[in-house]
This record gives sequence, structure tokens and C-alpha cells, in this order.
Amino acid sequence: MTGAKEQTTIQRILRKLMKGNISTVIALIILCLIFGFASPYFFTFTNIMNIGTYASIMGTMASGLTVAMLLGGLDVSQYALSAFCGMILGILYENGWNPYLTMLIVILVGAVGGCLNAFIITKMHVSPIICTMGTQFIFRGGAYLLTDGRYIRINDPVYSFIGSGKIAGIPFCLIVMAVIYVVIWYVLKYTTYGRQVFATGGNPNVAQLAGIDTAKIRFISHILAAITAALGGIITVSQTAAAMAKHGAGNDMDGIAAVILGGSSVGGKGQVTGTLFGILLLSVLVNGMTLLNVQAYWQQVIKGGVLIFAVFIDSLRGNGLRA
Repeated sequence: MTGAKEQTTIQRILRKLMKGNISTVIALIILCLIFGFASPYFFTFTNIMNIGTYASIMGTMASGLTVAMLLGGLDVSQYALSAFCGMILGILYENGWNPYLTMLIVILVGAVGGCLNAFIITKMHVSPIICTMGTQFIFRGGAYLLTDGRYIRINDPVYSFIGSGKIAGIPFCLIVMAVIYVVIWYVLKYTTYGRQVFATGGNPNVAQLAGIDTAKIRFISHILAAITAALGGIITVSQTAAAMAKHGAGNDMDGIAAVILGGSSVGGKGQVTGTLFGILLLSVLVNGMTLLNVQAYWQQVIKGGVLIFAVFIDSLRGNGLRA
């Protein structure tokens, strides 16, 4: 009897820790302390800015992905679409297009990719993960077809500033990511659309009975995820000074892991600020392993373990701990 009570108490404590993003913040602090102790370079200003620069790509993309996941959908096509948009940027750059007009076109291309995902999901009634698995191959294959696999070097001051420029010592790409998070946080918290996202994700049938056009909400959300993928593509090309079809290959699940680690579950629960903590956790992990010269293959193994752990945490949040 005493054992059962103790088990119930432990379960209650663990549930509380798993609620929201408390567990992520705790893990982030512990990880920082470990790497700070292991490497004298970890807590330097330069390295902290390096973490921010690395986080800017994944973070920008995960901000839009959060909205799609709040509606119960997994979008695994983001990185492939990002590479496709990056190749579009490279081709337009080669042809002498104005960089600002080019970036606008790239964002529109991303929106069109989002429309494709949204149409298949809302009109053809294909599950989001199956749909985006299919479009992932389409976008990635399209990226290679655009130049027959050839990569394009980018040498332009506008893109250089986006990728490596700084304002008051802060990387510009990190500032861009922060602005995007503020905008999405405001939209989700203070607008009718944001309230409809949570209502639709929580219980689509009740939301529909309440007069919410759930198909429209899903449509817009997948376009938003695609636009942030396009923005991620612009930042990627700007940081690497090259447009390559293979950009992001192998990282397709990173954003999903970050969103789940940040306290969001697939369907109606979570917040974009939690996603930011998830992004920081993964970025610190990669940065710390790099500082400690952990072999790239082992980094992949560890990231895979983190993804599994993220899904496990989500199951604890959603269903509680089972005896």
C-alpha cells in the first residue's frame, strides 16, 4: 500500500516536471553547465553568438512548424522545400536579379509549396505526415533537377549581411529569427486566427460546430510553415554562401524534435516560446559536442536518441505515466 502511494507521488512529480517546457529549461541549464565545465570556450560571447547563428535556421523553420503541429499535423517536407527555395535563389542570383526582389520571389515559391501541402491535406484528405513525406521527395528532387545537382556560389553583400552580418554585436540572422517568433507568438496569443488554431487542434469537431472553418485554418497554417521554410532557405544560402540541393538533408526531423521538446504536442497544446527553448537545447547540444570534438557520426546517433526522448516526453505529457 505504501509502495503504491510512493509510486503515485513520483508520478505526480514527474507529470509536473513534464508540464509545458519546464523539463526543457531544466535540461538546457544542465547541458550548459556540463559543456561549460568541459570546455573553457563554451560560455564565451563568441561561442554564444555561434549558437544563436546555428539556431537561426532551424529556429526560423520550427516557428511555422509549431503552428502546423498545434493542428495535429507533422510537416517533414520543410528542409526539402527550404533547399528547393535556396536553389531558386541561386538561379535568380546567377541571372543578375535584384536580391530583395529575389527574396520576395523565394518566399512566394515557399508559399506555393505550402499551398500544395495544404491542398493535398485539406482537399484530398491525405494525412499530413504521408502528404509531406511525398512532397519532401518532390521538393528535394526538384532542387536537384533545377541545376542537375550543381551548386551555385553566392557572393553578394546583401546575402553576406543576412548570413554573417551583425547589429550591435548580435548576428542579423538571429535578430530575424527573434522577430519571427515575436510575430507568431502575438498572432497565436492575441488574434482570432490564433484562438481558432488552438480550438481546431484541440477538438476539430467542436471547433467546426462552433462555426470555425477548420479546413481554412489548416490551409493557412501549412502555408505559414512553408513560408518559414523558405526564410530558412534564404538564411542557409546566406550563411554558406552557396545554394545546394543537399542543404538540410538528414535534418528533416530536427524541427519536429525541437517543437516536441519545447512542450508542444501534436494537436492543440503548446506555445511557440516553448519551441524556442527546444531549439536552444538542440543547438547547445550540437555546439557542445562540436567543441568537445565528438565525431560527426556519434552526433547523429545522439541526435537520434534525443528525437526518441522527445517523443517519449510528449507521451508523458499527453497520456501521463503508466504503472
